[in-house]
Amino acid sequence: MMHETTTGRSLSPAGRTSRRTLLASAAAGAFALGLGGTQTAWAATPNPIPKLPGEVSRLANQVSAGGTLYDNIEVSIGGDRARIFVPQSVRPGSKTLAGVVWFYHATGSTHSSLNSAFKYPAELAVDNGAISICQNLGGSIYTNPKAVEAQVAGWNWIKNLFTIRANFLRANSGGGAMASFTLGKKLMPYISGLYMANSIYDVEERYRATPDRIGPAYNWDEALMRAYNPANLPGSAWTGSRIRVVVSDSSHPDVVLPQAAHGLALIRDAKPTALETTVRTHALGHQIPGWVNSDMISTFGRWLGR
Repeated sequence: MMHETTTGRSLSPAGRTSRRTLLASAAAGAFALGLGGTQTAWAATPNPIPKLPGEVSRLANQVSAGGTLYDNIEVSIGGDRARIFVPQSVRPGSKTLAGVVWFYHATGSTHSSLNSAFKYPAELAVDNGAISICQNLGGSIYTNPKAVEAQVAGWNWIKNLFTIRANFLRANSGGGAMASFTLGKKLMPYISGLYMANSIYDVEERYRATPDRIGPAYNWDEALMRAYNPANLPGSAWTGSRIRVVVSDSSHPDVVLPQAAHGLALIRDAKPTALETTVRTHALGHQIPGWVNSDMISTFGRWLGR
């Protein structure tokens, strides 16, 4: 069972669009996360992206489930690893406008989540003309200043290669802290919105509940944790933002991350100033429901259309 609540403008039927419809729309140029107008995500013949700065390795000429040719590339950005899926139709140095989906991995995971937990939604983004990227961000250090520095470096790296005019933030579990901090602190421009599923927002709440899990990320410095806790940002931080959170319903509570203190708390804090806040529920506890992938794409497309 799924339930949705909305503030701001009403949701369009795109929220229930099937993956087949999404891909067909992208092919027609009517719906795309890339901003190149008539540009299509499909490349007629293999045309690998030139070697990127800091490139470590690549799997060239990959084909998504939707039939898009892309390159799966691992790079080092100032010593922090990142994995990036680049549609071969999106070329470095081009003045064609592009969109990026930034994936924030769960605690205990790495940038290689783009090859596992995030691979399907990352390929959906590629099918819609967008670049997908997952940075390591120092590992599982939440919003530690080193992670913040890595995020800023990631934006500077990608903006020097592509003409980016839309950034979409997508987080699971522990990745929500950095994603929401990125949105609230505006660590990059052109943020179209944030989509979080079963994610952390209040790192101090997690520290009180699981000190051995959170404390080391901040070197047990509670003042540092407080200063970099997205839950402590002023209400004005969310002005004009679009935020969608996916949480388990009250009949099937998320015992790993009680969402009253996290996703729902973010909605509460952002609602007075945000352009849009929406909540969609499921019955799977801390497990991410499969429909999140297509819902993410349709939500991002709707935001882009505004």
